[in-house]
Amino acid sequence: MDITWDYTSQREYVRRISEGMPPVIISAVVTGGHQKSENPAMPVTAEEQADAAAEVFAAGATIIHIHARQAEDPTQASHEADRYRAINEMMRAKAPQILVDNSQGIADLTTEGSDFVGTAHHYKSAPIEAGPDIMAFNPGPMTFRGGAAYTGGGSGPSKVTLATFDDSERTAHRLRERGIKPQVFLYHPGHLDILDYLIQRDALDKPYFLQLVFGQQSGINTSMDSFLYMVRNLPEDSLFQTCALGLEEIQVNVMAMLLGGHVRTGLEDCIHYQRGELAQSNAQMVERIARIANDLGRGVATIDETRRMLGIDR
Repeated sequence: MDITWDYTSQREYVRRISEGMPPVIISAVVTGGHQKSENPAMPVTAEEQADAAAEVFAAGATIIHIHARQAEDPTQASHEADRYRAINEMMRAKAPQILVDNSQGIADLTTEGSDFVGTAHHYKSAPIEAGPDIMAFNPGPMTFRGGAAYTGGGSGPSKVTLATFDDSERTAHRLRERGIKPQVFLYHPGHLDILDYLIQRDALDKPYFLQLVFGQQSGINTSMDSFLYMVRNLPEDSLFQTCALGLEEIQVNVMAMLLGGHVRTGLEDCIHYQRGELAQSNAQMVERIARIANDLGRGVATIDETRRMLGIDR
């Protein structure tokens, strides 16, 4: 069974419905910017993230995506390779088969002496040194209002995280050298141009593992038109996953499964199971996606199927 196809072809889509689509790869995103004060089930320590890895794997996820927290203060993010390495080792001890996916991490940029208003960062890519199987790869710039990006907070200065064509190309080659599969994050149509550039520069290997993000600040919205636009403009040999922030997550995930895509879910993206009801765990979120994937006839990808589809041998 082909794992990618021409997503713009209606005839091909109808044929895929009849003949079957590949099983759904589920990524569990267990820790993001939210705190336990928002949902007590949020895993923030390394031990809690390792336990979550075992739980989501048992529920059907074959990839776990994490943002590291500081050991001494787990309310604060860590962007250091040593911290990611320690967490990765603990997760692999608890869930030896699961594919480990690290966030890219950021570092401050100096704007002192300029009239720039806000705070500036660049993508640090420190987790490359921590040896994940997959790394989230943000190839283009994004800007955020004050406060946490995932909660829409309004306190503090607005922020920008920068990435240049040259820096993104360098990061892609570093990932290839280390045998780490990049998952390229696309937040809006402009990022498709950067993706095309990286492909033209032979910086990415097929299949291109893409994460379509909807509803992020300065990104594309979660409408059906927006979803179809992004999917229909993907390059050939693209294997896409989708995610959205907040309660839109489940709608976007179902759209992905209907069109042959794959899914990420978990407390990083949405702390609620449904409106007014906090999610009980990351595993609960994964179980829902697995149930829908089975009901749609897609099924859930095993770890061997996930490795084969993504071209991850080790």
